[in-house]
Amino acid sequence: MNSIRNILAVAFSAISGLAASHSFAMTSSSAPQTMPPADFRDVPEPEHSETVPIWHVLEIRLSSSTDYSTHGSDDIDIDVRFVHEPTGQVLVRPAFWDGGNIFRVRFAPTMKGRWTWTTRCARDKSLDELSGRLRCVSYRGRLDIYRHGFVQAREGLKYMVYADGTPFFYLGDTHWGMYTEELDEPGPHAGQTGAQSHFRYIVDRRVEQGFTVYQSEPIGSPFDLTDGRIDQQDIEGFRRADKYYQYIADRGLVHANAEFFFSASMRQPLVHDRAALRRMARYWVARFGAYPVMWTLAQEVDNDFYAERQQNPPYDWRDNPWVRVAEYIHAADCYGHPLSAHQENVVHTSVTGKGVEPGEPEPFGFGRSVFASDVVAWRTGHSFWAAQWSPSLTETQRADMIWDYWTTRRPSVNYEGRYCYLWTKDFGSRAQGWISYLSGFFGYGYGAIDIWLYQSSYDVQQPSHDGVDSISIADKLVHWSQAVEFESARQMIHLRRFMEGLNWWQLSPVLPRDSTFRADSRACVVARTPDGTHAMYFYARSRATGLLLGLRPGQRCRVSWFNPRSGEAMKPQTVSADDRGQLVLPQKPDDWDWALTLRPLR
Repeated sequence: MNSIRNILAVAFSAISGLAASHSFAMTSSSAPQTMPPADFRDVPEPEHSETVPIWHVLEIRLSSSTDYSTHGSDDIDIDVRFVHEPTGQVLVRPAFWDGGNIFRVRFAPTMKGRWTWTTRCARDKSLDELSGRLRCVSYRGRLDIYRHGFVQAREGLKYMVYADGTPFFYLGDTHWGMYTEELDEPGPHAGQTGAQSHFRYIVDRRVEQGFTVYQSEPIGSPFDLTDGRIDQQDIEGFRRADKYYQYIADRGLVHANAEFFFSASMRQPLVHDRAALRRMARYWVARFGAYPVMWTLAQEVDNDFYAERQQNPPYDWRDNPWVRVAEYIHAADCYGHPLSAHQENVVHTSVTGKGVEPGEPEPFGFGRSVFASDVVAWRTGHSFWAAQWSPSLTETQRADMIWDYWTTRRPSVNYEGRYCYLWTKDFGSRAQGWISYLSGFFGYGYGAIDIWLYQSSYDVQQPSHDGVDSISIADKLVHWSQAVEFESARQMIHLRRFMEGLNWWQLSPVLPRDSTFRADSRACVVARTPDGTHAMYFYARSRATGLLLGLRPGQRCRVSWFNPRSGEAMKPQTVSADDRGQLVLPQKPDDWDWALTLRPLR
């Protein structure tokens, strides 16, 4: 991310243990407001088993005969094989060291019924061939992530889906400094919110506002992995991190989390230490991979973290260590969570280099993603694009860049753009979401001042302008307690409801060169479904719209204006194409931004 590339990297409920030949305990996670009733079990439980709702985390505690406090457990790999007895399905989860002689494995069952598990550990025989069983039962709550299952990015689909195939509407909120957000106190910026926990307050409000994803980076993390090791000192930090992950999951959000540390902290010799990179990747997947997550690989690591603008960069696009990190994460993750690399700004990196600034020198890859190749994608599990795109707010977008993302077999998310009250205001923040979705980026990462990076001083000492609005220094000093209630944040639910009422996953962008639409507006974006339904967003400060071509002569269509600021839809009108099959679209109700739906009538 251009915005911070120069910044330095700044429980569970106990369940009774099984009677077995080794020591372990289990815990289960579920959202407090959706806890099933006491009689939620599907069938009577056999003796010595534990129950967990489907897709929820169950934790198993393993005790070694060796205390690893002094030297750590770098050479101890534990794989736990979970077998679903009715079908024979196998899921293998790595266990993680949790300090001293304690290891844990976290497992989220994907099917109801009885599961058995067995450990494999070559270097510590006291952790080898341990076993147990559990029973997965129905989830009785209302959270979609547990009703439909973990989110997936499937090849050939331009949108993400839940495990059962239901389309997933990606609406993210940006928290690059999540671990600096106070967990057990309101903090100094809470204002009049009455918050008891800064972190939990924002999570709760974003859920209420319709957000579905929590985007985090480990800036300011309570652990330090820059040395490539997990030592006893890091463990307390990871235990604190667990609480953040747990609460996000309990509230039903998908956690798009970046790994290890801020990108600039990837220095020599860690760049070429494959054993250390693999060790950290396995540990991260073991600790967090049984939650509803997405992996987003640090910050702006695709393709070279602006190496051409640094002196003596630790790596470039030809030897990018994050490609190996992706490979190791993919190998350890039995759930196949969506995986991406947070890209550089699209003026520097797209998919194949289309749409980037001209003149990118050959040593730096011509703006091409290091994950562009299908072979690399297969090896690393790279399954979606996490673009960094700040679309123009005053003119129609560049078709070559949009087409570069749209024509790949992977879905695209506009993972990062302008932050509200740092580089734009409510209009810009709102417009970015609409432009993204109607350009085929079926996901949008919203962000606001003092939330995108808590207590940040980055670029706050000078005013900014986004082409429409001026952002003053005073605007940039707004605290999160006000930012969480920005109009644009509350208006994101209108975007979501509009798209969900339209079968948004069937939309394809209509680019300016398309012969079926002629724009009179200098700033608009258009998409259509296979049945000819059009969704249009006009954001120029005028009432101009455009002309739809290629209809049947006299074709009747129903059009309806939608206000993205209020969420109100105006009464539909019926209009007809002329004898040449051309339809003049109605003018906007006023010169603010409006969305228009057009449906052909049979």
